[in-house]
Amino acid sequence: MSIATSPRPSGRTSWLARLAVLALAAGLLAVSPAGLLHGHTSAAGATTTATAPAASSTHPFSAPIWSPLRSPATISCVRTNCTSSNGEHYHGYWAIDFLGARGDGIYAAGAGIFHVGATEQTCGTTTTQTDGTWAWVDHGGGKVTKYTHLDSIAVAEGALVTPATMIGRMGHWGDSAPCTTNYLHFEVREGGIKGTRVDPGTLRACTSSGTVVMPTIFNGSTSFDTLPKMAYRTPTTNSSCITDVWNKTPAQPTLTATRAPSSAKLAWGTPPSGTTSVRVTTELWGPSFNGWHDPTYKTFAGTTTGTTITGLTNGRTYRFRVTFGNSSGFSAWSSAKSVIPATVPSAPPSPRYLTSPKPTYVHYGWYAATANGAAVTKYTTQVRCLKSGVWQAWKSATTAPSVIYYNHYGLTGYTYCQVRVNATNGMGTSAWSTVSSISKAA
Repeated sequence: MSIATSPRPSGRTSWLARLAVLALAAGLLAVSPAGLLHGHTSAAGATTTATAPAASSTHPFSAPIWSPLRSPATISCVRTNCTSSNGEHYHGYWAIDFLGARGDGIYAAGAGIFHVGATEQTCGTTTTQTDGTWAWVDHGGGKVTKYTHLDSIAVAEGALVTPATMIGRMGHWGDSAPCTTNYLHFEVREGGIKGTRVDPGTLRACTSSGTVVMPTIFNGSTSFDTLPKMAYRTPTTNSSCITDVWNKTPAQPTLTATRAPSSAKLAWGTPPSGTTSVRVTTELWGPSFNGWHDPTYKTFAGTTTGTTITGLTNGRTYRFRVTFGNSSGFSAWSSAKSVIPATVPSAPPSPRYLTSPKPTYVHYGWYAATANGAAVTKYTTQVRCLKSGVWQAWKSATTAPSVIYYNHYGLTGYTYCQVRVNATNGMGTSAWSTVSSISKAA
């Protein structure tokens, strides 16, 4: 298969050609007798390889450790290895800019779930830029990779991808005007697509000579940020050495979750052998916008069997998931479990009223108790009266949660009585309200 690419300006072509010659001289690019690496069929980066390992719905994720490129590209800015015109570091955050040709294939850096960020075929001003057409891949456990300034997207939203999947093509959409530089802006993030950019570390690639590790093949470094800007060009590669490492991630965990006061108790049992970390995500339901807030992540040792998530608000709805990680990456997330933290109700404010319309009873009312996360299921009210200077035993009665008053009968002959009330929900029973007293005719 071959792909069409837009012509490059002649000056840029000759400059990139000189870089390629230098790279060949330095032994960074291996050329086959036919002038192309094994499996490479066009200068635009198309490859023909053996059937790639299939994605797996039960093991969808693997760590993003593979190069997103197959065609050669010049390594430009990373984090601190180049500066802007005013002397500031560009980017100043972890990312890699790979300069190549429009239409070059862009591949997922690991197995995961593909997401379309946007499909904006726009050009920024001379001083501004956007992501333009971009995509991202969820690699599990909150780790994602982001690919911006694409010319086009080649995969559907939600598709399972592997490091052998071409997800788009290199372009310049969203770049600063005049948008003539074609490049991939590549990021690795922790904590989801809105999370923190992190060091991408080293990236593997398949060549005719076998698997190579970048940037080690250039100058022995383990960090792309130590490479001089525009000094190195990636080799022509293919997908021939990619194996289904994603199938070696742990099995999907099973999560249980129970509510507790201002917290949730989570349990997932003993992780499989080889598990190096356990990661839990927490999401809060936002009723005002009818959706979940961005997740937060907590990481635990690989031997952890459960935890208690504290600091939650009683009565709010939270959703939890857990994943196991090993040297190959993270497992599929567990099924989500929702919890509404709660505690016992507050003592009902009282009295709302307390009267004795007749000598035979007292009419006692109170205000509804604060439920504290679990609906009130009943009220219990009590009365006792004084007889010959001695308080008699409390006598109890219950009402439905919607009934916040009670008539205590059978009080003929008593002149001085007391009442109180408590509330019960699924978490237990509140403290008694303040004891209220009433004098009544005998």
